[in-house]
Amino acid sequence: MIEYALKIIMKNGMEGIVKEDNIKNKQVRFYNGRIGIIKEWDDKTMNIFMAKGSKTVSIELDNPSKRKIEETIEKNKKLMKLLSSSEFYGIEKNKKYKNNKIFDKDVLKNEKMISIAEESINYGGKAGIVFSSINKTIIANTNGIMEKDKNSLCYLSVRSFYKNSSCHEVSCSRSIKNVDAGVTSVAHEMAKKGIKAKKGKEGRYNVIFSPLAFANLISNVATFYSAFYVDAGYSFLTEKIGEKVASEKISIYDSGIAEDGMASSKFDDEGIATQKTTIIKNGILKNYIHNSTTAHKYKTRSTGNAGIVAPQPWNTIVLHGNSNFDEMVDEIKEGILITNLWYTRFHNYRAGDFSSVARDVAFYIKNGEMIPIKNIRVSDNMERILKNVEMLSKETKQIFWWEVENPVFTPYAMVRDVRITTS
Repeated sequence: MIEYALKIIMKNGMEGIVKEDNIKNKQVRFYNGRIGIIKEWDDKTMNIFMAKGSKTVSIELDNPSKRKIEETIEKNKKLMKLLSSSEFYGIEKNKKYKNNKIFDKDVLKNEKMISIAEESINYGGKAGIVFSSINKTIIANTNGIMEKDKNSLCYLSVRSFYKNSSCHEVSCSRSIKNVDAGVTSVAHEMAKKGIKAKKGKEGRYNVIFSPLAFANLISNVATFYSAFYVDAGYSFLTEKIGEKVASEKISIYDSGIAEDGMASSKFDDEGIATQKTTIIKNGILKNYIHNSTTAHKYKTRSTGNAGIVAPQPWNTIVLHGNSNFDEMVDEIKEGILITNLWYTRFHNYRAGDFSSVARDVAFYIKNGEMIPIKNIRVSDNMERILKNVEMLSKETKQIFWWEVENPVFTPYAMVRDVRITTS
């Protein structure tokens, strides 16, 4: 079917890309300490990109057939004549594929997914989901690329409650055997410590962000180093290549080839090989991520991150530090531990001003004692946060759930002078 679509595109004298995804999904949901829903569904989609000169169009078809393909391409070929010109400089060709990532054919097995859910419930999990997926992809383009890939993933997202307190944890991997229901016990113990929480006080504090919380912030940074958002004026990293944008302790990489990266892929949406790209090195901004078009504008090469319109991150990797959690607590003297963030919203994308709600239990720390607090949010500037990182833990964790849609490998982070407001 994919060859048929490409043949029609070429017959009409156009450049193009055809990508077909066959995805099998399964989820096991539990709530009130009991498994409630087991759901399975399949998605089959075809994405077609066509270009003639500076006119381009993108189409998505569900359950494609030859007739659907013919009719859709013909209709959109006529539509292209009415469209305004867009920036498009052709498709690069890079076939240096690296494919060492984990693939686990067993991620969809009922007994294994149910076992994780039941184990999580036994550890004190009250509500959560075990989600698994296998995606088989074929891509072809008019540059002569015809490649296949297959990917697997599984994650547990769980919340534990104790009286009026709650805590959230995740465990994720490309292999179901690496998903650890034991993280639930960590969430349960933290929830128990969070009872009788009092409203926090506004001010500036040294803050320890757990991997779950720091990943939320870093996943937003990952969007900002896309060349598309830089050009659109929606990034605080605009025109800062070679400049200091973070503490020297911060090094960040984008990787589409990470062995256990949830988003790792053999190729991007243009068929170009994915790679590992240095974004920030010891606090200095080194690169943006590119597709063929943005790379042409910046007089560089694609980083294998298409999104045909907007380059997208794969797995964001924050290099670990040399501290541990207890050392951070000792060092902080007086400050706050934030275990989770969500609803991160930007008031000014170009400046990087944002706010984010500290969901679940948080703690005021004084001389090593942790006192539960609630109703706080981080209201600060993203570049200031990055520049004020003082300590990073040796331990890192991969975070992926619906608040962190592009996976982030991150340690605990201690950040000084963070602005805390209340809600």
